[in-house]
Order: sequence, then structure tokens, then C-alpha cells
Amino acid sequence: MTTQSNKKYQELEVGTTVRISGTDVDRARGSPRNLLAVIANVDNGFYKLCTENGFLKHKYTRSQLVPCKEMLLDLKTLVESSKEKAITLREAAGCSSLMGTQGYQRCHCKMKCKTNKCTCRLVGKLCNSKCHSSLSCENK
Repeated sequence: MTTQSNKKYQELEVGTTVRISGTDVDRARGSPRNLLAVIANVDNGFYKLCTENGFLKHKYTRSQLVPCKEMLLDLKTLVESSKEKAITLREAAGCSSLMGTQGYQRCHCKMKCKTNKCTCRLVGKLCNSKCHSSLSCENK
């Protein structure tokens, strides 16, 4: 399996600009579908990536990355600006978006959302149908 993957995808070097596809769950409706990053480190076939907002927490395999033909991002400037800050792919997609993050926020309260233990009430939002389905609620 690994040999087939190695034949299909050639290895990438440190400093190469790559494109990562983000899932629909990780991005808002108006967000870009792809995220640009630079390969910061290669370790046993796993790639550590750096974006404009920081280093991605998870390592990626070669099949998850699409290399760009041109060097769109510079590794040195990204490393200096990120200051070893580790972020998730969802946070990176939210930072690069004009609309913000995905925006799904819900509570799972069982006690009618009377107090500030309810995350919706704490933020100042009303509960909706996705929060706790048919349970009674005082924050609607």
C-alpha cells in the first residue's frame, strides 16, 4: 500500500507551498474551500505545515496535499510571524475567511436553560431547534 502511494505521489521538500482541502464542517459558507500552507518539516512521510496564522497541530500525509507550482508563501516570514503558535485546521480556515468561523453553536442543556450554565444564554443568543430538540426551554 505504501509503495503504491510512493509511486503515485512524489515527496515534497521543505518550503513548498501546498493546498489543503477543508471539509464543509470546518468552514463557513463563504469561506474558501482550500487553505494555503508551507511545508515546515518532513518526518517519516508526515508533513508539518505552517500557515499565515500558525502551525497546524496535526501532521498530514502526501495524499492530503496538493503542491502549488509557484512559491506563494515564504517559510521564513511565516515562521517569524506565527511564533510557534499551534492551531487546528478549523481555526486556520476561520482566520482566513471573510465571514469568520463556522458559526455552529448549540447547547445540550437538560434543565430548561434558566441559568448561565447554558452556553447560548451565556453568549446572549437564543436557543434554537438544534440545541436540545423537543425539551422545554426558557431561552427561546
